[in-house]
Amino acid sequence: MVYPFSSPNGYEERLNQQFSGYLYYSLQISPKILNTLHENLGISFSKEATVVAHQNSPLPRYTESGTDRELDWVISDRDKLVGYESKYGDSLSSNQLQDELEKLELNVDGRDFILIVVTPHTTPPLIMDRFENEPVHWISWFTISRRLHQIEETEIQSEQRPILRMLRDLFEAEDMHPFTGFNHHDKLQYRYFIRDLRQELVQTELKNPGKVNTSTTNDPDPTSWKRLVPKRLDVPFVRESREDTWKRQRSYLTTIVDTETHEVHAGIVFNLREVESHRNYVADSLDELVGYASDRDLQLWASMNSLNQWEAGVPRTDDPSEMRSWLKGGNKNSVRVDGTNFKKAIFVNECSDSDPSETVQNAKNELLRQFEDFLVSDDLYPWTTLEGHE
Repeated sequence: MVYPFSSPNGYEERLNQQFSGYLYYSLQISPKILNTLHENLGISFSKEATVVAHQNSPLPRYTESGTDRELDWVISDRDKLVGYESKYGDSLSSNQLQDELEKLELNVDGRDFILIVVTPHTTPPLIMDRFENEPVHWISWFTISRRLHQIEETEIQSEQRPILRMLRDLFEAEDMHPFTGFNHHDKLQYRYFIRDLRQELVQTELKNPGKVNTSTTNDPDPTSWKRLVPKRLDVPFVRESREDTWKRQRSYLTTIVDTETHEVHAGIVFNLREVESHRNYVADSLDELVGYASDRDLQLWASMNSLNQWEAGVPRTDDPSEMRSWLKGGNKNSVRVDGTNFKKAIFVNECSDSDPSETVQNAKNELLRQFEDFLVSDDLYPWTTLEGHE
C-alpha cells in the first residue's frame, strides 16, 4: 500500500505538519520514539513532554524589536522548552536562528531552552559554526529516518506502533531511505551506507574528506567484478585538525566495503612508501603494533596505493608471526608478501553484521576505537593526526 496521505513531495511545510502531528500523538503515549530520535544529541524528554506550538499555533510571546519568527514546532517539558527550525529546500539564516533563540527564551518561564535545526544535509551546515556557544543543535532528516528504522516495535507500547509505521512511511514517501543492506543490483545502498556512517560520526572529530565514485553494470545476473566497480570501496576518515591536504597516497583511518562479498572492515592505513615518519614508526613499534593487532583480533592487510589492484590483490593475515614477517621483509618502506612489495600496511577489524544498522554502528565504533588508541592516547602512536611528521 502506498502512503495514504498527501506526500510532502519536497514541500517543507507539509513535511513539518505531518511529522510534528505524529509526534504530538506519540507523546500522548510515551516519549520513547522522541528520545530515540535525540539520543545522539544528549537530549531526553520525560513523560510530561508535549507539542505546545507549531506554525499554525505559535508561541505567544515574542520580542518587540526582532522579527516574530514562527518555529516549525515546539516541545515543552518540565525542565526545558525545545524549538525546531526545519529546512527542506530553503537556506538557513543566522538572523532567523537568533530571533528564534530569543523567542524561546521569552517563553521558557525559568526553564532551559534549546533550538534544534533539522535539514536534509549529511553534515552540519556551515552556519552552525556561528552558534557553537549557543544552545543550538543540528540533526539531519536522514538521521531521523534511520533512527525510526532502528526502533524495534517490541520495544514500544502497542499504541505507538501504528504511529511508528506512519512515520516510517512518511520518510519512505519522501525517498529518505536509510541503509537497509548491500544489494548487488542497488547501487544506492552503497551511497546510503557511506551517508549513514558519516552522520553517525558528526558529533566526533572525524570527517570524511573524499568522494567515493562507483559504476554498475546492466548485466541482469552480475558476477565477480561486474557487480560494482571498484571491487573495494575505500571510505577515508581524518581528524578535523589535520592540516595537510589529504589524499589516498597518505595515511588515514578507513572503512572498506567489499562490493562482491559485502564484508565491511574498518581500521587504520599507514602508507610506508610515501610517509617517511610512518615508515620509521612502524619499524620502531613493530612489536607494539603486532601485539595490539593480536590482542584485538585485527587483520593486517597489504595494499598498493589503490585497494583495487587486480593483479596484486590485497593479501591479509591474522597470524602475528606472519605480520612480523611481512613488515620486516619490506625493509621499512613496504609490506613484502610472497615477493611483492606493497606500499600500505592496514590494520582492520571486521564490522559486518546481518543487521544493516549494526554494520554501520560497528564501523563507527571501530573507527572511534582506533582514533582513540592511535590519535588521542600517547601509548601507541606519538602524534595526534596521521599527517607526515618530521
